[in-house]
Amino acid sequence: MPIWSHEIRTPINAVLGMNEMILREEHSPAIRGYAENIRASGNLLLSIISDVLDISKIESGKLEIIPSTYDMSSLINDCYNMSAVRARDKKLALKVECSEDLPRLLSGDEAHVRQIIVNLLTNAVKYTEKGSVTFSVGGTRDGQTFMLTVSVRDTGIGISEENLGKLFDQFHRVDMKRNRNIEGTGLGLNIVKQLTDLMGGTITVRSKPGEGSEFTVTLPQEIIDDTPAGKIELNYSHSGEYEYVRSFEAPEARILAVDDLPVKLMVITNLPKDTKVLIDTAGSGKEAIKLAEKNRYHLILMDHLMPEMDGVETFEKLRADEKSLCGDTPVIMLTANALAGVREQYMYEGFADYISKPVRGKKLEDTIMKHLPPEFVNTDIQDVPEDNSGAGEAEEKLAAEIAKAVPQINMAVALPYCCGSAELFMDILGEFASNGRYEELEQAFAQKRFDDYRRSAHTLKSTSLTVGLEGLSERARASEFALKNGCTTLAETLHPDLMEMYAEVLEKIRDFLKKQRQETNSE
Repeated sequence: MPIWSHEIRTPINAVLGMNEMILREEHSPAIRGYAENIRASGNLLLSIISDVLDISKIESGKLEIIPSTYDMSSLINDCYNMSAVRARDKKLALKVECSEDLPRLLSGDEAHVRQIIVNLLTNAVKYTEKGSVTFSVGGTRDGQTFMLTVSVRDTGIGISEENLGKLFDQFHRVDMKRNRNIEGTGLGLNIVKQLTDLMGGTITVRSKPGEGSEFTVTLPQEIIDDTPAGKIELNYSHSGEYEYVRSFEAPEARILAVDDLPVKLMVITNLPKDTKVLIDTAGSGKEAIKLAEKNRYHLILMDHLMPEMDGVETFEKLRADEKSLCGDTPVIMLTANALAGVREQYMYEGFADYISKPVRGKKLEDTIMKHLPPEFVNTDIQDVPEDNSGAGEAEEKLAAEIAKAVPQINMAVALPYCCGSAELFMDILGEFASNGRYEELEQAFAQKRFDDYRRSAHTLKSTSLTVGLEGLSERARASEFALKNGCTTLAETLHPDLMEMYAEVLEKIRDFLKKQRQETNSE
């Protein structure tokens, strides 16, 4: 299923990408109308595929519940934002009721908690034609466990008693005669039920035909910070702007980042720079071992797939090296291989934790704070508010220029990987354009060195997403998975389209960077 899922999504993303070009460049109302229908239908198809894949992962045991610390206010805001547009379009009131004594920080599988809530909100909006949808959050404490309770109540069509028992069945949609015009697969509530079960929670539903429905989910979460979150301020964002706020300082801490790619080291060293952590870099496993013999590091960030000596081999040599000053230093694995069971595998090897790539700023910072010695971490920070209006204008200007020069780049995707910094994004984009990955792929393909080809595709998958090239990332991912599963013929079939897209975006990026340099030199 993993290979074919990407084989399905890749051409759909290509269709939607080309359709987006039509919407941007075409002025004929009739043709734009056709294109709008293509976009709506294509997005619906992607949603259906995602639902099917989620069910497949759950049933095959490959969906892993991974706890992490998250902020309740941010979670609630995100879920509200993801549902507000659809509710507004249907002229529905989207109400939020939150207990003010919610713990500020909880630990649980934030991504899947969010998925449960958004699925319930989407379902409520979908089946409500007038009135409101109310999103309530509360809970109870039992020691360090918080029983998080989320309810979604609507004034929609309701559900008959005979259909309540079938509500969580796969592909089942209630009252099809009345709801035939409502989009969906009938998988959303089944996914909610299975995710809730996986996290040890419960779900209940109350409903009457014509009076609406109320779904209530209760999930056990660990309390990290019991400080009351207070009144949740909902900030509806139209643009999805990214705002970074550092969570700690550790000026006396020293970290070693190990990766064979300069662009990744650039990202890793720049993302947490406001924490004042000192970060050294190593471009290979051998270099890392030498540095560990000279310096005492409090944390090591280790890439997995490196030539000559990969991250696991380097880790084993570090632990066995009697000269090393870092024999007991926690090592975090950086990997794009975030499948079920991988975390346990890394933990078994002795790693302290792992981070999925591409690395996001908040996740990296949270992991660093978690694994640094507590005496080095200062969370009592009094930041002086800065005037970021100029930076905001610079980012808006850059986004407009990028959209015109390289429309394949999604800045909303790219900015979180560089803490919203336009300057860092330009540095990363320059490194992406000059890293020689295109030539590596061509040579490895021509010489049938498919192990090298897979490694290059694996890297391209991550680096292209870092600069917002979602389509290219998906194509590289498809090729990597094909070879990982021994499907050489499939990789050969995918190669021409992958390289055509890669060549096209490289040319546009290089032209854009050249123009930027010329404008800078002329000022």
